Amino acid sequence: MSLLSAGVTWLGLGLTLGTAGLVTYGLATLPCSGGVREEDAEAVCRPARRTAVVLGALGLAAVVVGTVCFVLHFRDFR
Repeated sequence: MSLLSAGVTWLGLGLTLGTAGLVTYGLATLPCSGGVREEDAEAVCRPARRTAVVLGALGLAAVVVGTVCFVLHFRDFR
C-alpha cells in the first residue's frame, strides 16, 4: 500500500470517526433538553458523552496519521 492510499484511508477513517463523535454527542444532549429529571438525564448522557469524546479523539488521531502519510508521500520519503 502506498503512502498516498494509506493517507486517504486514514483521513477517511478520521473524518468518519469525528462525524460519529459529533452525532453521538448531539444525540447525548437530547435527553438533557427535554422534560426529564436532571439526575436521570445526567445518568443517561454521561456514558454517551464519554463515547463521543473517545470517538473524537480517535478521529483526530487518525487524521494526524493520514496527514503524516500525505506529507511523507509528497516529500518522496522511502
